[in-house]
Amino acid sequence: MGGVDKGLQLWRGRELADWVLHALRPQVASLGINANRNLERYAELLDQHTSPRSDPSLGLHPDAPDLPATSGPLAGILTGLRNCPTDWLQIASCDTPRLPANLVERLLGAAIAARVDIAVPCTHTKLANGQTESRPHWTCALLHKGVTPDLEAAFVKGDRKVGHWIQSQRWVAVSFDTASDFDNMNTLETLEALDERE
Repeated sequence: MGGVDKGLQLWRGRELADWVLHALRPQVASLGINANRNLERYAELLDQHTSPRSDPSLGLHPDAPDLPATSGPLAGILTGLRNCPTDWLQIASCDTPRLPANLVERLLGAAIAARVDIAVPCTHTKLANGQTESRPHWTCALLHKGVTPDLEAAFVKGDRKVGHWIQSQRWVAVSFDTASDFDNMNTLETLEALDERE
């Protein structure tokens, strides 16, 4: 996005990160944010979606200082796992504002049923040639805290690709019908085009 902070870009009058927090709030025990800039604004967003009494916050966490700089999403995932007090951590990138209301429930159910450590939402698209293309959404996965040591080891080896690392674990793909629920707003042009269509 040309260097701007993706999570703070507006879509339908609200910041992208605000939409993600709103989608996850009813589905999880508590919320936290991993961010490395504009920390004051992200802290404000987190405060808007949490309450000390009923909805405790996991806090705002920049990438852990022992991780290499600019390590990408895996650094955020590892930081989240290190700060998560529960057995499971639901992650979501800041550019997926339309996450489904049953995301966590379905991923957790599938992970437990398959006895795996990671569950990944997957959508399917019909191609012009009649075949179906499956697309895992790696950065919207549910992870068990037990994978933390292996992820730390991946950093030592220099692995930085989320999908590559997840596929080295015990994981399951969980099919979701509506591909647009996982739309990534990766460019300002995508954001503007989607805004105009809706």
